[in-house]
Amino acid sequence: MIVYISIIFLIFFLLTRYTKVVRIEGLSPWVMPIAFIIKVMVGMYFLFIYSVYYGAGELTADAGKFMAESKMLQEVFFQSKSAYFKFLFGIGDSPELMHQYLAETTHWDPGTQNVISDNRNILRIHSLIHFISFGYSSIHMIIMCFLSLIGIKQLFLTFNKFSKVKPLILFAAITLLPSLLFWGSSILKEPIMFVGFALILRGLLDDLAIRKRSFVLLCGVILLIGFKSYVILAIVPVLLFAVCSALLPKWKIIGSVTILVVLIFSGLMLFPDQRDEVVSRLNRKQYDFISVAKGGIHAYADTCFYFFEAEQFDDLIIDGDSVQVKNDLVASTLQLGDVKEPGVVHLEASDKKWLIYFMNEQCYGFLDLKPINNSFVQLIKNAPQALMNSLIRPFPNDSGRWLKIPAMLEIWIIWLMLILAVIKRKRINLKERRIIMGGVIFILTLALVIGWVTPVLGAIVRYRIPILIIFLLIIAILYDPPLKLKKSE
Repeated sequence: MIVYISIIFLIFFLLTRYTKVVRIEGLSPWVMPIAFIIKVMVGMYFLFIYSVYYGAGELTADAGKFMAESKMLQEVFFQSKSAYFKFLFGIGDSPELMHQYLAETTHWDPGTQNVISDNRNILRIHSLIHFISFGYSSIHMIIMCFLSLIGIKQLFLTFNKFSKVKPLILFAAITLLPSLLFWGSSILKEPIMFVGFALILRGLLDDLAIRKRSFVLLCGVILLIGFKSYVILAIVPVLLFAVCSALLPKWKIIGSVTILVVLIFSGLMLFPDQRDEVVSRLNRKQYDFISVAKGGIHAYADTCFYFFEAEQFDDLIIDGDSVQVKNDLVASTLQLGDVKEPGVVHLEASDKKWLIYFMNEQCYGFLDLKPINNSFVQLIKNAPQALMNSLIRPFPNDSGRWLKIPAMLEIWIIWLMLILAVIKRKRINLKERRIIMGGVIFILTLALVIGWVTPVLGAIVRYRIPILIIFLLIIAILYDPPLKLKKSE
C-alpha cells in the first residue's frame, strides 16, 4: 500500500515540476512542487481530522460518504457497464436503475430541489479515481491536491496583473490562505469548485486571446455549475454591473450601481411569484440545513420521510437501522429535496418500524438562525445576521471545537489586511475601481446567500472560500507595498 501510494505521489510531483500546465513562468520551477508537498501534507491532516478526530478510525461525515458511495458507483461498472456509464454521464439513468444499483446511497438522489446535483458529480469523479486508487483515500486526496494546484496557478496569473507585491510573496499568500489550503486539499467538492472559480476569474480579468478566454470561461462555468452552482448565481449581478459600466459614457461606477439596485428592486416588485419562489427555495434550504445541524432522524415512511428531532429520541426506540415510536409524538413530514413546506403528522406508539435514512447529533458550531418562514420581509430582516455570520464569524464565544480558532484568526486577519491596503493604497485606474466594486457586489451577494441558510460555522467557513479569494484580489489591487516587498517593474 505505502509503495503504491508513494509511486502515485511521485508521478504527480514530477508533473508539477516538468509540465507546462502547472509550471509558472517567472517563478522557480521548484515553487509548484513545494506547494504540492505542502498541500499533500495538509491533505493528510484533513484525512486524519475526518477519520481520527471526528470519527473512530474511519472516514466520517461527507468525506466518508463520498468515498463509500463513489465506491458503490464504481462497483456498478463490474455488474453492468451500460448502467455505470448511464450513471456516469447522466444519460438514460432512471429512478428504477438507481434503486436497482444505488439504493443504499444517501447522496445520489438530489430530490426535486436540484436541477444539477453536485453530490452526484463528486461521486462520479471519485468513482473514476477508484479505478486507480483501489480504495485508498490518500490517492484521491493527492489527485485533488494536484487539481487545486492548477487553480492556484490561474489565481496567481490573474492577481499578478494587478498587484505590486513580489510574485513569490503573492503566490505564497494565495497558496497558504488557511481555508483554501485546508479545504482545497480535501476530497470534498471544494478543490474542483476552486479550479472553476479561478478559471472564471482569469477569463474575466486577464488579457487573453478571444479563443483562449472563451475556453477558460467555458471550463470554469461548467465546473462551477457542476459543483457549486450558487457561486455562479452570485456572479450574475456582477456581470450586470460590468455591462452597465461598459455602456455608460460617464459616472460609470455610481451609475452602474444605481441601475443595478433599481433593476433588482423592480424585479422584486414586478415579479412577486418568481420572488416568492426564490424565498421558498431559500426557506427550504434553511429548514433542511437546520434540521440536520440540530440533530435528528430522517426515516423512510412509505411515500415521504418522517423527521424526528433530537429532543424526541426519548420517545423513540432506535434499533440498529430502524426506529419506532414508543410514546405519542408529533413529527415533521417531508419529501427528499422538495421545496414544499414540511407538514406535520401525529404518531401514536406502535410496533411499526421505519428504516433510518439519516441520523446525527447536533453539529458543533451550531448557530441559531432566525427562520425565514417563507416571508420576503423576514428574509430582508435576516440580512444583517446573514452578513455578520458570513463575513465576521466565528467569535471567541461561539460554540464549536478548537478548529474554529484558525477560521476566526483568518477572517480577522483578512479584514486587517484590507484596512492596511486601504491606508497604504496606490493610485488605481478606472478598470481597477470597476473590479473592486464588482468584487464588493459579489461578496455581499454570496455572503447573504450563505448566511441566510447556513447554521453551522464549519460549513460557513467552507462555503465562503470564494469570498476570501475576492478579498485577496481587492487587497492585491489596492496595496502599495514598501520597496522591499515591491516587485521589479
